[in-house]
Amino acid sequence: MASLHDVALLAGVSKSTVSRVINDEYGVKKATRIKVMKAVEEVGYVVNQVAKDLKSQKTNLVGVIVPRVSSHATAQGVDGLSQVFDDAQKHVLLASCQQNAEKEIEYIQLFNKKRVEGIVLYATHIDQQLVHAIQQSYAPVILVGQDGSLFNIPSIIHDDLRVGFEAGNRLLNAGCRQIGFIGVADSDVAVDKLRSEGLQQALQMRQAEPLLFHSHGEFTIESGYSQMKQLLETFPQTDGVFCATDRIAIGAINALKDAGKTAGKDVKVLGVGNDELSSVCSPSLSTFNYAFDKAGESAARVLLELIEGKPQVMSKVVLTFQNIDRETC
Repeated sequence: MASLHDVALLAGVSKSTVSRVINDEYGVKKATRIKVMKAVEEVGYVVNQVAKDLKSQKTNLVGVIVPRVSSHATAQGVDGLSQVFDDAQKHVLLASCQQNAEKEIEYIQLFNKKRVEGIVLYATHIDQQLVHAIQQSYAPVILVGQDGSLFNIPSIIHDDLRVGFEAGNRLLNAGCRQIGFIGVADSDVAVDKLRSEGLQQALQMRQAEPLLFHSHGEFTIESGYSQMKQLLETFPQTDGVFCATDRIAIGAINALKDAGKTAGKDVKVLGVGNDELSSVCSPSLSTFNYAFDKAGESAARVLLELIEGKPQVMSKVVLTFQNIDRETC
């Protein structure tokens, strides 16, 4: 195996000069740098990346923690951030915590041991344990999906309160009077708490009937189906449902169908996210489009600034949404 000495001998320079070229240090003439790199290629010298990283204190690694890899939101977000990191010559280490809060903290600690330069966390909750883990992290952490700005954690969030408010107005404008919300765990402030609060604010402002129900399920079609099936038994008067995600809404549409009701006619249904399934389910789902790819891009850019030590002028970035009108509302 070729050594540093072999490169130096062929290039006609000292080993220290070869080392400085390999480690991208200043003070080496361009002609010498070209000669050394040509010698590296000719002798087949393989750079010890670990040693190089230790010397430069840079690994060019960033950690990305997601709740699950099968999510439409996750896939679009990772696509968005990956392009930005690729352009910056950073390599992404992806970890899925399977919606396990303890694993989020474990991966933050593990990524620090791997000496990543920064971490993007797609969070499904925010509590004191998570905040403490982020504050103890050597690598800067940016949150996507939950607002950590109160704890001085840079965050990229969607306008969840306003999307709930808009959902209420859309359902009321469609003639609904008995409106319910199918959410997720109440520990998820963005997806469950804020979207339901926005919905209730719209009902109150329009002096409509109060929210008929607020149920808590999971981020799956199966959960949406079971929740809607049970709710129809308890609240048969339901004529409008806002679901926290598109997949929950698709499950609700199927439950309505099995109960002899038609989504969009007997019961108006709205989702969130513009999942790829929302346009092909029957009837097609009316929803809100979230720019998940732009969230990933924004997170990557802010994290790169943190890595470079640039001062932050915004504690959080709030992304807007677009109404998607289809058959269910």
